[in-house]
Amino acid sequence: MSPQDAGDNPGYLKLELTARGVHIDATVRAQAAPPRATDDASPGTIELALPEGVSVNVPVAPSAAGDSPYLLSAHGDHFTLQKNGSSVDVHLVPEPHFYGDRVSSGLPMHQVARVYGSFIAVNPSFACGYGLRGAPCRFCRTGSGVTLGDGFPMSVQDVAEVVRAAFSEGVADFVYFNLAYGGGEDAGIAFLEPYIRAIKRQFNTLVAVQVHPPKTDRWVDRTYAMGVDAVSYAIEIHDPEILARRCAGRVRYIGRDRYYDALGYAATVFPSGTVWSDLVVGLEPAESTTRAIDVLTAAGVLPVLSVVGPSSDAAAAGARPPVLDVVAPVYAHLFRTVRAARINMGWIRDLSFAITPLEARYFAGDDARLTVALQQFYRSKIGSVAARNLARLRRRLRVRTVSDSFDSSHL
Repeated sequence: MSPQDAGDNPGYLKLELTARGVHIDATVRAQAAPPRATDDASPGTIELALPEGVSVNVPVAPSAAGDSPYLLSAHGDHFTLQKNGSSVDVHLVPEPHFYGDRVSSGLPMHQVARVYGSFIAVNPSFACGYGLRGAPCRFCRTGSGVTLGDGFPMSVQDVAEVVRAAFSEGVADFVYFNLAYGGGEDAGIAFLEPYIRAIKRQFNTLVAVQVHPPKTDRWVDRTYAMGVDAVSYAIEIHDPEILARRCAGRVRYIGRDRYYDALGYAATVFPSGTVWSDLVVGLEPAESTTRAIDVLTAAGVLPVLSVVGPSSDAAAAGARPPVLDVVAPVYAHLFRTVRAARINMGWIRDLSFAITPLEARYFAGDDARLTVALQQFYRSKIGSVAARNLARLRRRLRVRTVSDSFDSSHL
C-alpha cells in the first residue's frame, strides 16, 4: 500500500498522523476545546477515533505553514479528515469533563492524569520517556534529575480522586503509571507502590506501569506482587551508539544490557503479553529497530512502536518524522514476529500514542486483519472482566512465594 492510500487503512493513517500532525480549521475550533499541551515543550494534541476503532493522539500543527498534509474539518457533529482532495470520516474525542475539575488539594485534575485511548495515564511525580513526550527527559540525556514543581509528588488521595472521576465518566478502563528514574535498587518502583495498592484496593481495574528497570530481579518480583498487571522497561533505541549519544544518562547509570535482562526476567514472571518495551521508530535505522523486535520477542517481550512526531523537543534533538513507505515494513515485521512467537497481543492495546502489535496487523496484509477474533474478545466489557479476574487469580498463586522470598531478603 502506498502512502497515498493511507486513508483506506487505519494503521497507516495513525502512523502518518502521529508522525506529521494535523491542522484544524475554524469549524473545529468553534466547537472543541483548544488543544492542551502535555508540557511546555510539546505541541497541543487532540484525540481522534479512526475507522475500525483505532485511537490516535495527534499533535496539532501550530500554523498553516506546518508540514502536515492533513486538515480536520467539522460539519455539525460530523468530522472529516482531508488530505490532497481525499477524505475520511473520523470522530473527535472530546476532552474528558474531569479535566476541568480539581482534586481536594486544589490541583487541576488534568495535571494529575490524562486519558490516552482506554488508559488513564497517571504521573504522580513527572512523566518520562519518548513514548508520551517525543524526546528524552533530562535524566536520559545527562543523568541529572529535575526539580519538582508545586503539587509534586501528588498524594495517593489526589490520584485516587482523578481515577475515580475518569472511571465515573466512562472515559477510561485501565490505569497507566509512567515514572522517571528514581535511583536506588528499585529505580523508583517503591515510590509507586502506595498508589498502585490504593488503586487495586478501590477499583476493579488493570494497572500498567512504565519505569526504568531496577538493579535486581527481586524488584521485578516485587512489582508483580504489589499489584502491577503489565510492566514496561522501555529501551526505545536498540543501537548502542545511538542510545549512548541520545540517552547518555540511562546508559551511564543503568546500562543498556540491564533493560534487556530485566525485560527477559519479567517475561518469566508476568503473563504472556503483559511485558512490553517501547521502540521509537525514526531515531535509528529501520534495520536496527527490526533487530530489536526480534530480540524482544525471542525473550517473550512485546515490542510497542512509538514514532518521532513534530514536537519541538524531537526537532531540537535532530530527529525527523520517518517516511511512511520506509518504515511500514517494520510494522509488518512487528505483527508477524509477535504472532509467530505466540505472545498474547490482547493485553497491551488501545494506546493512542503508540502502535501495538495488534494494530500492526494493518501493515501485514488483508489476511492479517482477519486473524484477530480472539484478541477482539479482550476489547469487550466481558473480556475485560475476565482478564481482571484471571490476573487476580494468577497473582494469588504466585505472590505467596514471591512475598516470602522478598521478605526473607530483608530488602
